[in-house]
Amino acid sequence: MKKIALIILISMIGLNAQDIFAQTDIKKFPATSQAISIIIESDSIAVFGMFAAGEEQKETVILTHGLPGHERNLDLAQELRRSGKNVIYFNYRGAWGSQGEFLYSNCVEDVHKILDFFSSSENVIKYKIKPNAFILFGHSMGGGIALIAGATDNRVKKIAIYSPYLLDNATEAALNGSKTYFESLFMLNINFENFKSDILRNQSRFKISNFKQELAKKQLLIFDENERNKLWIEELNNVEYILMETDHSFSDKRIELIDKAKKWID
Repeated sequence: MKKIALIILISMIGLNAQDIFAQTDIKKFPATSQAISIIIESDSIAVFGMFAAGEEQKETVILTHGLPGHERNLDLAQELRRSGKNVIYFNYRGAWGSQGEFLYSNCVEDVHKILDFFSSSENVIKYKIKPNAFILFGHSMGGGIALIAGATDNRVKKIAIYSPYLLDNATEAALNGSKTYFESLFMLNINFENFKSDILRNQSRFKISNFKQELAKKQLLIFDENERNKLWIEELNNVEYILMETDHSFSDKRIELIDKAKKWID
């Protein structure tokens, strides 16, 4: 009986010591938020880093927003940081104050440049980044961009997206029909003819079927509000596919979306 009591006491002391060390670690290395400027070619883009507490290197989630990007998923970002993940939000070239021209191909390239920046030996140490353990989380156009950019980048291990938009079904007629809308997006440095030409020129290159083999090596989570994407999603491997009855931004399903995404990412 005395031995059992002694074992319990030692265990309690050990647990308390772990708690004390954990609290000390958090106080010494608290969570931080930092505005960062990254140069892509000759353009500066706006980046916001939300870094989790603790001294250890951490998995890092990169958020890719849609067009124009009103939904930033910062509610998800806070939850992920609390669970020990770093989170990076950024605006593509030509979006929301970032310099440069807003083009679809630029958006895809920007993801790779963000990965380059946070994979450098200097920044891995500075921001406590776990190398080659990145996760992409994208919405709408950003969902398609996350799939395309993440498929061919070995540093990305997981890709989670919701309400994804792909270029597969884009037509010149549909783009022309949206010209007035695109030109109203004052937060984007967008030349409609250049934007349209870029999409039509790269459409075949960015077809999701081109990346099926690469995506089979990734873990994929896809949320959608209807079945419009069902056919191509079911052709992919390693996919968890979740339908929710809601709008394009999952406005009334945010808690459920965040809960499922956080558990899957963890």
